[in-house]
Amino acid sequence: MFALLAAALAMAGLPAQAPAAAGPEIVQIREGAPVTIRPDRAYFIIRVHKPKGVPTFEPVMMRIPSAAEMEDYRAAKAKAFAEAEPKLKAERERALARKSQAEAAGKTFNGDIPPVPSLETFNFVYAGTLNVNAVANNWPFVKGQPDNLFLVETVPGDFVLYGASWGMGWQGLHVCFCLGTVGFTAPAGQVIDLGTFYADAAKSKSSVPELAAETGFGPSSDTPNVLIAGTVRPVVPGTALPPALAGVKVVPAEYRAVGKFFNPNAGGVNRLVPVPGILAYDRGKVIDVRSGREAAGAYPFR
Repeated sequence: MFALLAAALAMAGLPAQAPAAAGPEIVQIREGAPVTIRPDRAYFIIRVHKPKGVPTFEPVMMRIPSAAEMEDYRAAKAKAFAEAEPKLKAERERALARKSQAEAAGKTFNGDIPPVPSLETFNFVYAGTLNVNAVANNWPFVKGQPDNLFLVETVPGDFVLYGASWGMGWQGLHVCFCLGTVGFTAPAGQVIDLGTFYADAAKSKSSVPELAAETGFGPSSDTPNVLIAGTVRPVVPGTALPPALAGVKVVPAEYRAVGKFFNPNAGGVNRLVPVPGILAYDRGKVIDVRSGREAAGAYPFR
C-alpha cells in the first residue's frame, strides 16, 4: 500500500465525515481467514478479471479525507512551513543577489529564482493518513480463473476508483482515471459488492470485450509508462458469493459518476472506460448518465 493525500488535500470543501477509525487504512482478508464484520469498519468485495494473456493490474482506491483529517493536514503543513520559511527566504535572497551581480557585470543570469515563500506554494510531503491504496493482487479471498475475488476491510467513507497499478510489483498509482471515473460510499458495518474490475494495456486492442472500444491506441499512448485502460461492471443480481460469506449480508455498491480531478503523482492519465447506466462521455465532458448532467469532480462528490 502507499500514501497519497496531497491531491485530495489540495482541494477545498470536502464532505464532512466521521474521523477515521483506529487501525490500518485497509486490510485485505486472505483466503481461509475468518470473517468478522466490525461495526466501526467498512467492507467491500471486488473481483479482478484477468483472462489468459492479459497482464495483472490492481485497482487503486482513494478515500476522501474526513474533516478531522483535513484539519490535521493543515496544522502539520503550517508547522512545517513555519520551520522551513527562514531557509526558503534565504535561498531566494541568495538567488536574487547572484542575479544582481550577474546583471551588474553585464552577464546573463540563467539560474532559477525561487518563488516568494508561501503556505500555498510550499512543497509539503505529508506522512499522515494513508488514504490511497491498491488492492494487492497477491492477497485474494477466493482464487479463481479468470476472476480473483478480494474482500477488503477499510475505513468507512466516500471512495473514488482512483486508477490502476501493475500487479505483483511496485504498488503505486501507475495510471490515474483523472479524466472520469466512478465513486461509491462504503458505510460502517456493511459489506458492499463493487462487481468486477477490468484492466489491460491500452496500446493494443484488448481481448476483454468491456475494454475493446477504448484500447488499440498504439505505442504512442504510453507516457512513457504503459497506459492502462480500465473499467468496472456492477455486480449482477443473483451473483454467487463464496461459502465463507454465508450468512453475511452483502449489498451492491451504488456507483456514481465522478468528473475530472487532479493528481500530480500518476505515471499516466486516462479515463475509466464508460460504465453503462452510470458513466459516459460527451467529448471531453464526463456525464452522469442518471442525471444527464456533467459530473462533479472527485473533491468533493457533492
